[in-house]
Amino acid sequence: MKLLVSNSICPYFNLATEAYFLQNTEENILFIWQSESAVVSGKHQNICSEINYKFCKENSILPARRLSGGGTVFHDMGNINFTFIKNIETGMDKAVNYKQFLEPIRAALNLLGIETTYSHRDDLLLNGKKISGNAQHVFQQKKRVLHHGTLLYDSQLNNLKSALHSEGHYIDKAVKSVRSEVTNIRNEHNLGTTAEFLKKFIQVLNQTLGATSFLTEIESNAIVSLKNEKFSQENWILGYSPKYTHQREIQLNHEVYKLEMLVDKGIIAEMSILSPSGNAQYTTYTNECIGQSIGFKTLQNAFSSCQNVQESELLQFF
Repeated sequence: MKLLVSNSICPYFNLATEAYFLQNTEENILFIWQSESAVVSGKHQNICSEINYKFCKENSILPARRLSGGGTVFHDMGNINFTFIKNIETGMDKAVNYKQFLEPIRAALNLLGIETTYSHRDDLLLNGKKISGNAQHVFQQKKRVLHHGTLLYDSQLNNLKSALHSEGHYIDKAVKSVRSEVTNIRNEHNLGTTAEFLKKFIQVLNQTLGATSFLTEIESNAIVSLKNEKFSQENWILGYSPKYTHQREIQLNHEVYKLEMLVDKGIIAEMSILSPSGNAQYTTYTNECIGQSIGFKTLQNAFSSCQNVQESELLQFF
């Protein structure tokens, strides 16, 4: 198995790297990477119902969507991500096997003095608290599987809790995240900074997998194209969410209103802002949004001439 380490901390680039090697190669790979602050939802989730979009935007936490299912996770530079990409050698009915991929990670952690256990959902636990959430995706066309997970070493858990706390009422059929009590590895095993821990972790992996590899220029160029075309685009991040309705109270120009939205296939199908008495307000601007893709730019453009609404107030619409 090839050990590949990313030189990028862009979540969109690294998610595109996963997709590139899954879909375009036949290599078995373990990919180690980190990300600047981001929230990454599962493929079949309504990301707006999973995260606090306003908090994320104000704190430079990027929203992202991955290929696999499962729940939404938080990334920052105190977290390490691992991705296995492997050919399926058994039958397709046995392709989803979390322990097959987690056992090598547990073994590496054990060599660093970190003993973990499994939850009933096959998350990795340290003293009963979650340090690693995992998800899988089967690429049936080439009979390959992608398994990826997180390792919370020294993550900003306050940001994690705030970022993964949505507001408003959502009605949809999307996959919901299951919240668990989390902790950092460093709270129990202080092996230095995250960079120092990552170096030790890779050294342990080198013992079984051999020397670390890095992307070639050809691979990097192809991945950048995939990042730009898909993984960094709002029509993938926000628009791929299943059909949903959204209701919440918002404040515009110091007045309280009720926001109601229907979003279908990433398009705003209905949108209204109601006063406490139920009268529609700001109709000129909400009508501009109908038929447009869900995204901050859509709201910016629609409300650009409205002097009573600040751009920061538009963050409440997600």
